[in-house]
Amino acid sequence: MIFKINPQTKRIAPVESSWRPREVELETYLLPPQGSDEPILEASVFGEPLLVISNQVKTRQKKRADILALDRAGNAVIIELKRDIGVLGVETQALQYLADFSSYRGEDFLSRFSKNLTPLREQILGFLGDDVRVEDINRHSRVILMARGFDPVIYSMGEWFSKCGVAFRCVEYTPFEIAGERFLGFSVVFDRSPKSLYPLTFQSRAREPGCFWHNIGEASDDWWRFLVEKEQISTDFGNQPGGQGERVLKNYISGDVIIAYCSGYGAIGWGQIERPGSYKLLKPGDPEDFLGGSQLHRLKVKWKATAPSIKQGIRADVVRKEYGIYHPVSTSVKINDEKAHRLMQALDEKFS
Repeated sequence: MIFKINPQTKRIAPVESSWRPREVELETYLLPPQGSDEPILEASVFGEPLLVISNQVKTRQKKRADILALDRAGNAVIIELKRDIGVLGVETQALQYLADFSSYRGEDFLSRFSKNLTPLREQILGFLGDDVRVEDINRHSRVILMARGFDPVIYSMGEWFSKCGVAFRCVEYTPFEIAGERFLGFSVVFDRSPKSLYPLTFQSRAREPGCFWHNIGEASDDWWRFLVEKEQISTDFGNQPGGQGERVLKNYISGDVIIAYCSGYGAIGWGQIERPGSYKLLKPGDPEDFLGGSQLHRLKVKWKATAPSIKQGIRADVVRKEYGIYHPVSTSVKINDEKAHRLMQALDEKFS
């Protein structure tokens, strides 16, 4: 809920807006641009990064789900959008979609939603990384409802569904206008989704060091040379304190191996996290603000082998064919240690 302050009474009142976006409008705002290299829903809106599989997806009963996505654990997520208040009935509509989509698991899920669409199949595997096996895809399905508000009975139903093993989340949105500009505010108002079903980050528990892709974000030699010189990796995600960009970097631990990826050029180097406490969020205009306000989350990394130019990287198709590693479809993706070490050896031989 967005509030405005009355300067005379010093009291707050909810912002009332005449703008009421339709479901199809809201869907357009939420979906990433068509053809995007990273077709991922905004993590700060939904509470986690979600890979878009499709929108307006037909079920076997010829009904249409607004958005179908996958979470980091490989669970299908049915997202249902409502223009106004979510009332009794909206949850059963979403559950009808869930009943249909949950019947597809593992290879069947990939065949159902990426049939003859190799790029989508590769995006799915590149998003999940090596922490999730193909046969584990969609072992559980989940529901996320989005509306301007919710009848309390929806929360009661959500409690019951969660006890039956159906993860359930409600996201409230608020449209408002200021000086002719339109804005949308979002907040998770109800969540009964066990953490075991959807890890918000690649690691929220004690673990051993592992190997990860890390996308450098900006495909330019100048930016890559800057990162190498400063011994840094970076993230963006709106550059907000406490946001997804900070969470990604802070979840690396000492000893983690980072294989740098540059979109369009492939693997361009590798390094190791030695000081996980070195995270910092730069202010715009900082001497290290190389890109003029983007990629401001930073973490120290000890580079071991780096390409002099991004054009000399080991291309994604070569990495997939020779090492069995799919290119990352988000900033950070887990890689199987054995596969990663073979790729690191190739990077050593080429760039050390």
